Amino acid sequence: MEQVILMMLATGVVAVILGIILKRFDVPPIVGYIVSGIILVNIIGSNVEDSHVLDQIAEFGIVFLMFTIGLEMRLENLIQMRKQVFVYGGLQVALSVLFFTLISYFLFSLDIKTSMVIGAALSLSSTAIVLKILNDTNKITNYYGQNSLGILIFQDLAVIPFLLVLTILSSSGSSVSSLLVNIFFSGLVLLIVMIIFGKYFLNHILKLVSKADTHELFIMIVLIIAIGASFLAHYLGFTYSMGAFIGGMLIAETHYKHQVEADLIPFRDLFLALFFVTVGMQIDIQFFISNIMEVFGLTLIIMVFKGLLIFGIMSFFVGKRVAFETSLTISQVGEFSFVVFTLATQNTLLDANIGQLLTLSVIISMVLTPFVLKNIGFITNSILMKKDASSEIINTSKESLKEHIIVCGYGSFGKQILLNLKNDNIEHIAIIDNYEFFENALIHGEKVIFGNPAQKHILEEAGILKAKAVIIALHDIDSIILLSHTIKDINSKVKILAKVTKKSVLPDNIDSEDFVDIYDCTAEMLVERSMK
Repeated sequence: MEQVILMMLATGVVAVILGIILKRFDVPPIVGYIVSGIILVNIIGSNVEDSHVLDQIAEFGIVFLMFTIGLEMRLENLIQMRKQVFVYGGLQVALSVLFFTLISYFLFSLDIKTSMVIGAALSLSSTAIVLKILNDTNKITNYYGQNSLGILIFQDLAVIPFLLVLTILSSSGSSVSSLLVNIFFSGLVLLIVMIIFGKYFLNHILKLVSKADTHELFIMIVLIIAIGASFLAHYLGFTYSMGAFIGGMLIAETHYKHQVEADLIPFRDLFLALFFVTVGMQIDIQFFISNIMEVFGLTLIIMVFKGLLIFGIMSFFVGKRVAFETSLTISQVGEFSFVVFTLATQNTLLDANIGQLLTLSVIISMVLTPFVLKNIGFITNSILMKKDASSEIINTSKESLKEHIIVCGYGSFGKQILLNLKNDNIEHIAIIDNYEFFENALIHGEKVIFGNPAQKHILEEAGILKAKAVIIALHDIDSIILLSHTIKDINSKVKILAKVTKKSVLPDNIDSEDFVDIYDCTAEMLVERSMK
Protein backbone atom coordinates (compact mmCIF):
# COMPACT_ATOMS: atom_id res chain seq x y z
CA MET A 1 0.00 0.00 0.00
CA GLU A 2 2.83 2.38 0.90
CA GLN A 3 4.49 1.76 -2.48
CA VAL A 4 1.24 2.51 -4.33
CA ILE A 5 0.81 5.82 -2.44
CA LEU A 6 4.42 6.81 -3.21
CA MET A 7 3.85 5.87 -6.86
CA MET A 8 0.72 8.03 -7.06
CA LEU A 9 2.56 10.89 -5.36
CA ALA A 10 5.44 10.67 -7.84
CA THR A 11 2.93 10.49 -10.70
CA GLY A 12 1.17 13.65 -9.52
CA VAL A 13 4.39 15.63 -9.04
CA VAL A 14 5.85 14.70 -12.44
CA ALA A 15 2.50 15.29 -14.22
CA VAL A 16 2.05 18.76 -12.67
CA ILE A 17 5.61 19.89 -13.47
CA LEU A 18 5.40 18.62 -17.05
CA GLY A 19 1.92 20.10 -17.47
CA ILE A 20 3.17 23.57 -16.51
CA ILE A 21 6.17 23.34 -18.86
CA LEU A 22 4.23 21.97 -21.85
CA LYS A 23 1.42 24.51 -21.38
CA ARG A 24 3.91 27.25 -22.33
CA PHE A 25 4.27 25.59 -25.74
CA ASP A 26 0.51 24.99 -26.18
CA VAL A 27 0.99 21.24 -25.93
CA PRO A 28 -2.16 19.58 -24.49
CA PRO A 29 -1.99 18.20 -20.91
CA ILE A 30 -2.74 14.69 -22.23
CA VAL A 31 0.72 14.59 -23.78
CA GLY A 32 2.23 15.64 -20.45
CA TYR A 33 0.46 12.80 -18.65
CA ILE A 34 1.71 10.25 -21.20
CA VAL A 35 5.27 11.58 -20.95
CA SER A 36 4.93 11.40 -17.14
CA GLY A 37 4.22 7.68 -17.44
CA ILE A 38 7.25 7.21 -19.70
CA ILE A 39 9.47 9.02 -17.19
CA LEU A 40 8.12 7.05 -14.22
CA VAL A 41 8.73 3.65 -15.85
CA ASN A 42 11.86 4.23 -17.92
CA ILE A 43 13.76 6.78 -15.84
CA ILE A 44 12.55 6.70 -12.23
CA GLY A 45 11.52 3.04 -12.40
CA SER A 46 8.37 1.44 -10.96
CA ASN A 47 7.16 -1.84 -9.58
CA VAL A 48 5.03 -3.89 -12.00
CA GLU A 49 2.51 -4.71 -9.27
CA ASP A 50 2.11 -1.01 -8.39
CA SER A 51 1.58 -0.20 -12.08
CA HIS A 52 -1.15 -2.86 -12.22
CA VAL A 53 -2.93 -1.24 -9.25
CA LEU A 54 -2.70 2.12 -11.04
CA ASP A 55 -4.16 0.48 -14.18
CA GLN A 56 -7.20 -0.63 -12.19
CA ILE A 57 -7.66 2.83 -10.66
CA ALA A 58 -7.15 4.51 -14.04
CA GLU A 59 -9.93 2.44 -15.60
CA PHE A 60 -12.33 4.71 -13.73
CA GLY A 61 -11.14 7.48 -16.06
CA ILE A 62 -12.64 5.69 -19.07
CA VAL A 63 -15.79 4.89 -17.09
CA PHE A 64 -16.33 8.56 -16.24
CA LEU A 65 -15.39 9.66 -19.77
CA MET A 66 -18.08 7.42 -21.26
CA PHE A 67 -20.53 8.53 -18.55
CA THR A 68 -20.07 12.22 -19.44
CA ILE A 69 -20.27 11.40 -23.17
CA GLY A 70 -23.61 9.74 -22.41
CA LEU A 71 -24.74 12.94 -20.67
CA GLU A 72 -24.26 14.81 -23.96
CA MET A 73 -26.13 12.25 -26.07
CA ARG A 74 -29.61 13.73 -25.71
CA LEU A 75 -31.94 12.73 -28.49
CA GLU A 76 -32.87 16.34 -29.32
CA ASN A 77 -29.19 17.26 -29.80
CA LEU A 78 -28.69 14.36 -32.19
CA ILE A 79 -31.81 15.35 -34.16
CA GLN A 80 -30.69 18.98 -34.44
CA MET A 81 -27.28 17.96 -35.83
CA ARG A 82 -28.44 14.81 -37.62
CA LYS A 83 -26.73 15.68 -40.92
CA GLN A 84 -23.33 16.38 -39.34
CA VAL A 85 -23.57 13.41 -36.95
CA PHE A 86 -25.14 10.64 -38.99
CA VAL A 87 -24.23 11.58 -42.58
CA TYR A 88 -20.78 13.15 -42.24
CA GLY A 89 -19.83 11.14 -39.13
CA GLY A 90 -21.27 7.86 -40.41
CA LEU A 91 -19.43 8.10 -43.72
CA GLN A 92 -16.17 9.13 -42.07
CA VAL A 93 -16.14 6.25 -39.57
CA ALA A 94 -17.36 3.58 -42.02
CA LEU A 95 -14.92 4.51 -44.81
CA SER A 96 -12.00 5.03 -42.40
CA VAL A 97 -12.53 1.59 -40.81
CA LEU A 98 -12.76 -0.01 -44.26
CA PHE A 99 -9.72 1.84 -45.62
CA PHE A 100 -7.36 1.16 -42.70
CA THR A 101 -8.55 -2.44 -42.39
CA LEU A 102 -7.80 -3.14 -46.06
CA ILE A 103 -4.42 -1.37 -45.86
CA SER A 104 -3.43 -3.40 -42.77
CA TYR A 105 -4.61 -6.67 -44.32
CA PHE A 106 -3.26 -6.38 -47.88
CA LEU A 107 -0.31 -3.99 -47.54
CA PHE A 108 1.09 -5.08 -44.16
CA SER A 109 -0.11 -8.72 -44.36
CA LEU A 110 -1.76 -8.71 -40.93
CA ASP A 111 -4.58 -11.15 -40.16
CA ILE A 112 -8.16 -9.96 -40.60
CA LYS A 113 -8.94 -9.69 -36.86
CA THR A 114 -5.88 -7.53 -36.18
CA SER A 115 -6.64 -5.42 -39.26
CA MET A 116 -10.20 -4.78 -38.09
CA VAL A 117 -8.97 -3.69 -34.65
CA ILE A 118 -6.47 -1.28 -36.23
CA GLY A 119 -9.10 0.05 -38.66
CA ALA A 120 -11.56 0.74 -35.84
CA ALA A 121 -8.96 2.47 -33.64
CA LEU A 122 -7.53 4.68 -36.40
CA SER A 123 -11.00 5.87 -37.49
CA LEU A 124 -11.38 7.71 -34.17
CA SER A 125 -10.16 11.27 -33.52
CA SER A 126 -9.31 13.12 -30.32
CA THR A 127 -12.51 14.56 -28.85
CA ALA A 128 -10.66 15.82 -25.77
CA ILE A 129 -8.00 17.81 -27.66
CA VAL A 130 -10.06 19.06 -30.61
CA LEU A 131 -13.08 20.31 -28.66
CA LYS A 132 -10.91 21.99 -26.03
CA ILE A 133 -8.92 23.92 -28.63
CA LEU A 134 -12.01 24.81 -30.70
CA ASN A 135 -13.69 26.14 -27.55
CA ASP A 136 -10.60 28.04 -26.40
CA THR A 137 -10.18 29.71 -29.82
CA ASN A 138 -13.95 30.35 -30.30
CA LYS A 139 -13.93 28.23 -33.49
CA ILE A 140 -16.55 25.74 -32.31
CA THR A 141 -19.30 27.88 -33.90
CA ASN A 142 -17.47 28.08 -37.24
CA TYR A 143 -18.72 26.04 -40.18
CA TYR A 144 -15.81 23.57 -39.98
CA GLY A 145 -16.08 23.56 -36.17
CA GLN A 146 -19.70 22.38 -36.32
CA ASN A 147 -18.83 19.73 -38.92
CA SER A 148 -15.99 18.48 -36.72
CA LEU A 149 -18.25 18.43 -33.65
CA GLY A 150 -20.86 16.34 -35.48
CA ILE A 151 -18.29 13.81 -36.68
CA LEU A 152 -16.74 13.56 -33.20
CA ILE A 153 -20.17 12.86 -31.70
CA PHE A 154 -20.69 9.96 -34.11
CA GLN A 155 -17.20 8.64 -33.30
CA ASP A 156 -18.13 8.66 -29.60
CA LEU A 157 -21.27 6.70 -30.43
CA ALA A 158 -19.25 4.28 -32.57
CA VAL A 159 -17.04 3.36 -29.59
CA ILE A 160 -19.85 1.17 -28.19
CA PRO A 161 -20.17 -1.17 -31.22
CA PHE A 162 -16.34 -1.17 -31.54
CA LEU A 163 -16.05 -2.51 -27.98
CA LEU A 164 -18.72 -5.10 -28.75
CA VAL A 165 -16.83 -6.27 -31.85
CA LEU A 166 -13.64 -6.40 -29.78
CA THR A 167 -15.42 -8.65 -27.27
CA ILE A 168 -16.58 -10.95 -30.09
CA LEU A 169 -13.12 -11.13 -31.69
CA SER A 170 -11.50 -11.85 -28.31
CA SER A 171 -13.75 -14.83 -27.55
CA SER A 172 -12.12 -18.02 -28.80
CA GLY A 173 -13.94 -20.51 -26.57
CA SER A 174 -17.37 -20.27 -28.17
CA SER A 175 -18.78 -19.84 -31.64
CA VAL A 176 -19.59 -16.39 -32.96
CA SER A 177 -23.30 -17.27 -33.37
CA SER A 178 -23.74 -18.39 -29.74
CA LEU A 179 -21.75 -15.37 -28.58
CA LEU A 180 -24.01 -13.03 -30.57
CA VAL A 181 -27.11 -14.66 -29.06
CA ASN A 182 -25.67 -14.23 -25.55
CA ILE A 183 -24.75 -10.60 -26.26
CA PHE A 184 -28.24 -9.92 -27.64
CA PHE A 185 -30.09 -11.31 -24.61
CA SER A 186 -27.63 -9.80 -22.12
CA GLY A 187 -27.95 -6.45 -23.88
CA LEU A 188 -31.74 -6.72 -23.79
CA VAL A 189 -31.66 -7.39 -20.04
CA LEU A 190 -29.25 -4.49 -19.50
CA LEU A 191 -31.42 -2.05 -21.48
CA ILE A 192 -34.68 -3.16 -19.84
CA VAL A 193 -33.25 -2.85 -16.31
CA MET A 194 -31.63 0.52 -17.05
CA ILE A 195 -34.69 1.96 -18.83
CA ILE A 196 -37.07 0.87 -16.05
CA PHE A 197 -34.71 2.33 -13.45
CA GLY A 198 -34.27 5.54 -15.44
CA LYS A 199 -37.98 6.04 -16.13
CA TYR A 200 -39.50 5.15 -12.77
CA PHE A 201 -36.81 5.62 -10.11
CA LEU A 202 -33.89 7.81 -11.23
CA ASN A 203 -35.62 11.22 -11.21
CA HIS A 204 -37.25 10.54 -7.82
CA ILE A 205 -33.95 9.40 -6.30
CA LEU A 206 -32.09 12.48 -7.52
CA LYS A 207 -34.93 14.73 -6.34
CA LEU A 208 -34.95 13.08 -2.89
CA VAL A 209 -31.17 13.48 -2.51
CA SER A 210 -31.16 17.09 -3.77
CA LYS A 211 -33.87 18.00 -1.22
CA ALA A 212 -31.48 16.93 1.54
CA ASP A 213 -29.48 20.02 0.50
CA THR A 214 -26.17 18.28 1.19
CA HIS A 215 -23.81 18.57 -1.76
CA GLU A 216 -21.61 15.60 -0.89
CA LEU A 217 -24.68 13.32 -0.84
CA PHE A 218 -25.57 14.42 -4.37
CA ILE A 219 -22.02 13.73 -5.58
CA MET A 220 -22.13 10.35 -3.84
CA ILE A 221 -25.37 9.27 -5.54
CA VAL A 222 -23.97 10.34 -8.93
CA LEU A 223 -20.87 8.19 -8.34
CA ILE A 224 -23.10 5.29 -7.23
CA ILE A 225 -25.17 5.55 -10.44
CA ALA A 226 -22.08 5.75 -12.69
CA ILE A 227 -20.22 2.89 -11.00
CA GLY A 228 -23.39 0.82 -10.46
CA ALA A 229 -24.34 1.02 -14.15
CA SER A 230 -20.78 0.03 -15.05
CA PHE A 231 -20.83 -2.97 -12.70
CA LEU A 232 -24.20 -4.17 -14.04
CA ALA A 233 -22.91 -4.06 -17.62
CA HIS A 234 -19.71 -5.89 -16.64
CA TYR A 235 -21.73 -8.53 -14.75
CA LEU A 236 -23.78 -9.17 -17.90
CA GLY A 237 -20.64 -9.63 -19.98
CA PHE A 238 -20.12 -6.12 -21.39
CA THR A 239 -17.45 -3.51 -20.67
CA TYR A 240 -17.62 -1.12 -17.72
CA SER A 241 -17.59 1.73 -20.26
CA MET A 242 -20.81 0.61 -21.94
CA GLY A 243 -22.74 0.61 -18.67
CA ALA A 244 -21.41 4.06 -17.81
CA PHE A 245 -22.47 5.37 -21.23
CA ILE A 246 -26.06 4.10 -20.82
CA GLY A 247 -26.19 5.52 -17.28
CA GLY A 248 -25.12 8.91 -18.60
CA MET A 249 -27.80 8.84 -21.30
CA LEU A 250 -30.49 8.13 -18.69
CA ILE A 251 -29.42 11.06 -16.50
CA ALA A 252 -29.31 13.30 -19.59
CA GLU A 253 -33.10 13.03 -19.74
CA THR A 254 -33.56 14.28 -16.15
CA HIS A 255 -33.62 17.85 -14.80
CA TYR A 256 -30.31 17.27 -13.01
CA LYS A 257 -28.12 16.74 -16.11
CA HIS A 258 -26.10 19.95 -15.80
CA GLN A 259 -25.52 19.60 -12.06
CA VAL A 260 -24.42 15.98 -12.48
CA GLU A 261 -22.05 16.98 -15.27
CA ALA A 262 -20.54 19.79 -13.19
CA ASP A 263 -20.01 17.48 -10.20
CA LEU A 264 -18.52 14.62 -12.21
CA ILE A 265 -16.08 16.51 -14.46
CA PRO A 266 -13.37 16.88 -11.74
CA PHE A 267 -13.45 13.12 -11.10
CA ARG A 268 -13.41 12.36 -14.82
CA ASP A 269 -10.44 14.65 -15.49
CA LEU A 270 -8.48 13.30 -12.52
CA PHE A 271 -8.96 9.63 -13.42
CA LEU A 272 -8.44 10.32 -17.14
CA ALA A 273 -5.12 11.97 -16.31
CA LEU A 274 -4.16 8.81 -14.43
CA PHE A 275 -5.29 6.69 -17.39
CA PHE A 276 -2.98 8.57 -19.76
CA VAL A 277 -0.13 8.17 -17.28
CA THR A 278 -0.65 4.39 -17.39
CA VAL A 279 -0.63 4.58 -21.22
CA GLY A 280 2.80 6.20 -20.96
CA MET A 281 3.93 3.43 -18.62
CA GLN A 282 3.35 0.90 -21.38
CA ILE A 283 5.71 2.69 -23.78
CA ASP A 284 9.21 1.34 -24.15
CA ILE A 285 11.54 4.30 -24.67
CA GLN A 286 14.22 2.03 -26.17
CA PHE A 287 11.68 0.80 -28.71
CA PHE A 288 10.86 4.41 -29.63
CA ILE A 289 14.52 5.36 -30.16
CA SER A 290 15.19 2.21 -32.19
CA ASN A 291 12.12 2.76 -34.41
CA ILE A 292 11.92 6.56 -34.48
CA MET A 293 11.77 6.79 -38.30
CA GLU A 294 9.01 4.17 -38.49
CA VAL A 295 7.00 5.98 -35.79
CA PHE A 296 7.13 9.38 -37.53
CA GLY A 297 6.62 7.79 -40.94
CA LEU A 298 3.54 5.89 -39.77
CA THR A 299 2.17 9.05 -38.08
CA LEU A 300 2.52 11.00 -41.33
CA ILE A 301 0.88 8.24 -43.38
CA ILE A 302 -2.08 7.93 -40.97
CA MET A 303 -2.74 11.68 -40.75
CA VAL A 304 -2.34 12.33 -44.48
CA PHE A 305 -4.54 9.44 -45.62
CA LYS A 306 -7.16 10.07 -42.94
CA GLY A 307 -7.20 13.77 -43.81
CA LEU A 308 -7.57 13.04 -47.55
CA LEU A 309 -10.40 10.61 -46.83
CA ILE A 310 -12.28 13.18 -44.74
CA PHE A 311 -11.63 15.89 -47.35
CA GLY A 312 -13.02 13.63 -50.08
CA ILE A 313 -16.19 12.92 -48.08
CA MET A 314 -16.81 16.53 -47.07
CA SER A 315 -16.20 17.90 -50.57
CA PHE A 316 -19.47 16.29 -51.68
CA PHE A 317 -21.43 18.39 -49.17
CA VAL A 318 -19.54 21.66 -48.55
CA GLY A 319 -16.99 23.91 -50.27
CA LYS A 320 -13.34 22.94 -50.58
CA ARG A 321 -12.16 25.35 -47.89
CA VAL A 322 -14.53 24.07 -45.20
CA ALA A 323 -13.85 20.46 -46.26
CA PHE A 324 -10.09 21.05 -45.97
CA GLU A 325 -10.39 22.77 -42.57
CA THR A 326 -12.58 19.93 -41.27
CA SER A 327 -10.07 17.33 -42.47
CA LEU A 328 -7.18 19.16 -40.77
CA THR A 329 -9.15 19.41 -37.54
CA ILE A 330 -9.83 15.68 -37.08
CA SER A 331 -6.99 14.02 -39.00
CA GLN A 332 -5.29 12.87 -35.78
CA VAL A 333 -6.07 9.64 -33.90
CA GLY A 334 -7.96 9.89 -30.60
CA GLU A 335 -7.42 8.94 -26.99
CA PHE A 336 -9.90 6.06 -27.11
CA SER A 337 -7.63 4.22 -29.54
CA PHE A 338 -5.37 3.60 -26.52
CA VAL A 339 -8.21 1.64 -24.92
CA VAL A 340 -8.72 -0.39 -28.10
CA PHE A 341 -4.99 -1.13 -28.49
CA THR A 342 -4.62 -2.04 -24.80
CA LEU A 343 -7.59 -4.43 -24.82
CA ALA A 344 -6.51 -5.93 -28.15
CA THR A 345 -2.96 -6.53 -26.88
CA GLN A 346 -4.22 -8.10 -23.63
CA ASN A 347 -6.47 -10.46 -25.66
CA THR A 348 -3.61 -11.34 -28.08
CA LEU A 349 -5.44 -9.76 -31.01
CA LEU A 350 -2.55 -7.33 -31.48
CA ASP A 351 1.16 -8.02 -31.38
CA ALA A 352 2.93 -6.08 -28.60
CA ASN A 353 5.43 -4.45 -31.01
CA ILE A 354 2.71 -3.38 -33.43
CA GLY A 355 0.74 -2.04 -30.46
CA GLN A 356 3.80 -0.02 -29.35
CA LEU A 357 4.32 1.37 -32.84
CA LEU A 358 0.68 2.38 -33.21
CA THR A 359 0.46 3.89 -29.71
CA LEU A 360 3.54 6.03 -30.33
CA SER A 361 2.14 7.19 -33.68
CA VAL A 362 -1.14 8.18 -32.00
CA ILE A 363 0.76 10.20 -29.39
CA ILE A 364 2.77 12.05 -32.06
CA SER A 365 -0.44 12.86 -33.99
CA MET A 366 -1.98 14.26 -30.80
CA VAL A 367 1.10 16.39 -30.09
CA LEU A 368 0.92 17.86 -33.62
CA THR A 369 -2.80 18.68 -33.44
CA PRO A 370 -2.68 21.89 -31.30
CA PHE A 371 -0.08 23.40 -33.64
CA VAL A 372 -2.17 22.50 -36.71
CA LEU A 373 -5.37 23.95 -35.23
CA LYS A 374 -3.71 27.17 -34.09
CA ASN A 375 -2.47 27.76 -37.65
CA ILE A 376 -5.37 26.26 -39.59
CA GLY A 377 -6.15 29.48 -41.47
CA PHE A 378 -2.55 29.94 -42.62
CA ILE A 379 -2.23 26.28 -43.68
CA THR A 380 -5.53 26.37 -45.58
CA ASN A 381 -4.70 29.62 -47.40
CA SER A 382 -1.21 28.35 -48.27
CA ILE A 383 -2.45 25.08 -49.80
CA LEU A 384 -5.69 26.24 -51.43
CA MET A 385 -4.11 29.59 -52.41
CA LYS A 386 -7.45 31.40 -52.22
CA LYS A 387 -10.58 31.54 -50.11
CA ASP A 388 -13.74 29.74 -51.16
CA ALA A 389 -16.27 32.48 -50.46
CA SER A 390 -19.32 30.35 -51.15
CA SER A 391 -18.65 28.11 -48.18
CA GLU A 392 -17.06 30.46 -45.66
CA ILE A 393 -18.64 30.77 -42.27
CA ILE A 394 -19.14 34.40 -43.16
CA ASN A 395 -20.19 35.20 -46.69
CA THR A 396 -18.59 38.62 -46.67
CA SER A 397 -15.58 40.40 -45.16
CA LYS A 398 -16.18 42.07 -41.80
CA GLU A 399 -13.58 44.71 -42.66
CA SER A 400 -15.84 45.93 -45.49
CA LEU A 401 -18.92 46.22 -43.25
CA LYS A 402 -19.79 49.77 -42.21
CA GLU A 403 -23.08 51.46 -41.34
CA HIS A 404 -24.77 48.12 -41.98
CA ILE A 405 -27.73 46.32 -40.41
CA ILE A 406 -27.27 43.14 -38.38
CA VAL A 407 -30.23 40.75 -38.37
CA CYS A 408 -30.40 38.14 -35.59
CA GLY A 409 -32.59 35.19 -36.57
CA TYR A 410 -33.68 33.48 -39.77
CA GLY A 411 -37.24 32.32 -39.21
CA SER A 412 -40.05 33.42 -41.52
CA PHE A 413 -39.94 36.92 -40.02
CA GLY A 414 -36.15 37.13 -40.32
CA LYS A 415 -36.27 35.99 -43.96
CA GLN A 416 -38.78 38.74 -44.77
CA ILE A 417 -36.54 41.34 -43.13
CA LEU A 418 -33.52 40.18 -45.16
CA LEU A 419 -35.59 40.26 -48.36
CA ASN A 420 -36.64 43.86 -47.69
CA LEU A 421 -33.05 44.88 -46.90
CA LYS A 422 -31.87 43.27 -50.13
CA ASN A 423 -34.63 44.93 -52.19
CA ASP A 424 -33.70 48.34 -50.71
CA ASN A 425 -29.96 47.70 -51.39
CA ILE A 426 -29.14 48.16 -47.70
CA GLU A 427 -25.86 46.61 -46.53
CA HIS A 428 -26.63 43.86 -44.04
CA ILE A 429 -25.51 40.60 -42.46
CA ALA A 430 -27.45 37.89 -40.57
CA ILE A 431 -26.45 35.85 -37.52
CA ILE A 432 -28.07 32.39 -37.45
CA ASP A 433 -27.73 29.76 -34.70
CA ASN A 434 -29.76 27.03 -36.40
CA TYR A 435 -27.50 24.92 -38.60
CA GLU A 436 -30.16 23.98 -41.17
CA PHE A 437 -31.29 27.60 -41.47
CA PHE A 438 -27.66 28.63 -41.89
CA GLU A 439 -27.10 26.22 -44.75
CA ASN A 440 -30.35 27.38 -46.36
CA ALA A 441 -29.22 31.00 -46.12
CA LEU A 442 -25.87 30.15 -47.73
CA ILE A 443 -27.64 28.44 -50.61
CA HIS A 444 -29.70 31.61 -51.16
CA GLY A 445 -26.55 33.74 -51.23
CA GLU A 446 -27.16 35.58 -47.96
CA LYS A 447 -24.33 37.22 -46.02
CA VAL A 448 -24.39 35.18 -42.85
CA ILE A 449 -22.48 34.08 -39.77
CA PHE A 450 -23.23 30.83 -37.95
CA GLY A 451 -23.29 31.18 -34.18
CA ASN A 452 -25.14 32.34 -31.09
CA PRO A 453 -25.84 36.10 -31.48
CA ALA A 454 -25.69 36.50 -27.69
CA GLN A 455 -21.93 35.71 -27.76
CA LYS A 456 -19.72 38.77 -27.96
CA HIS A 457 -17.17 37.37 -30.40
CA ILE A 458 -19.97 36.44 -32.84
CA LEU A 459 -21.34 40.00 -32.74
CA GLU A 460 -17.81 41.35 -33.25
CA GLU A 461 -17.42 39.10 -36.31
CA ALA A 462 -20.60 40.70 -37.66
CA GLY A 463 -19.04 44.17 -37.26
CA ILE A 464 -21.15 45.33 -34.32
CA LEU A 465 -18.80 48.25 -33.61
CA LYS A 466 -19.50 49.76 -37.05
CA ALA A 467 -23.14 48.71 -37.39
CA LYS A 468 -25.94 51.25 -37.79
CA ALA A 469 -28.61 49.04 -36.19
CA VAL A 470 -29.42 45.53 -35.00
CA ILE A 471 -32.78 43.97 -35.83
CA ILE A 472 -33.68 41.10 -33.49
CA ALA A 473 -35.98 38.69 -35.35
CA LEU A 474 -36.52 36.37 -32.38
CA HIS A 475 -39.76 35.50 -30.56
CA ASP A 476 -38.57 34.65 -27.04
CA ILE A 477 -38.58 37.76 -24.82
CA ASP A 478 -35.80 36.41 -22.55
CA SER A 479 -33.53 35.88 -25.57
CA ILE A 480 -34.33 39.40 -26.81
CA ILE A 481 -33.48 40.96 -23.45
CA LEU A 482 -30.25 38.94 -23.08
CA LEU A 483 -29.15 39.83 -26.60
CA SER A 484 -30.01 43.52 -26.08
CA HIS A 485 -27.79 43.68 -22.98
CA THR A 486 -24.91 41.96 -24.82
CA ILE A 487 -25.20 44.35 -27.78
CA LYS A 488 -25.23 47.45 -25.55
CA ASP A 489 -22.20 46.17 -23.60
CA ILE A 490 -20.20 46.18 -26.84
CA ASN A 491 -21.68 49.21 -28.62
CA SER A 492 -23.90 51.46 -26.50
CA LYS A 493 -24.70 53.72 -29.48
CA VAL A 494 -26.08 51.14 -31.88
CA LYS A 495 -29.86 51.14 -32.42
CA ILE A 496 -31.70 47.93 -31.43
CA LEU A 497 -35.05 47.02 -32.95
CA ALA A 498 -37.23 44.07 -32.01
CA LYS A 499 -40.83 42.96 -31.83
CA VAL A 500 -42.37 42.01 -28.50
CA THR A 501 -45.79 40.80 -27.45
CA LYS A 502 -46.19 43.71 -25.02
CA LYS A 503 -43.77 46.50 -24.19
CA SER A 504 -44.84 46.19 -20.58
CA VAL A 505 -42.92 42.91 -20.27
CA LEU A 506 -39.62 44.73 -20.78
CA PRO A 507 -37.62 45.50 -17.61
CA ASP A 508 -36.99 49.13 -16.61
CA ASN A 509 -33.31 49.03 -17.60
CA ILE A 510 -34.14 48.24 -21.26
CA ASP A 511 -34.84 51.22 -23.52
CA SER A 512 -38.14 50.30 -25.19
CA GLU A 513 -38.23 53.18 -27.68
CA ASP A 514 -37.33 50.98 -30.67
CA PHE A 515 -39.22 47.91 -29.46
CA VAL A 516 -42.52 47.63 -31.28
CA ASP A 517 -45.68 45.76 -30.41
CA ILE A 518 -46.01 42.51 -32.36
CA TYR A 519 -49.50 43.42 -33.55
CA ASP A 520 -48.31 46.70 -35.08
CA CYS A 521 -45.08 45.24 -36.43
CA THR A 522 -44.13 44.34 -39.96
CA ALA A 523 -40.77 43.48 -41.46
CA GLU A 524 -40.95 46.63 -43.61
CA MET A 525 -41.52 48.78 -40.53
CA LEU A 526 -38.41 47.45 -38.76
CA VAL A 527 -36.29 48.02 -41.87
CA GLU A 528 -37.57 51.59 -42.21
CA ARG A 529 -36.91 52.36 -38.55
CA SER A 530 -33.42 50.89 -38.72
CA MET A 531 -32.43 53.47 -41.35
CA LYS A 532 -33.66 56.53 -39.42
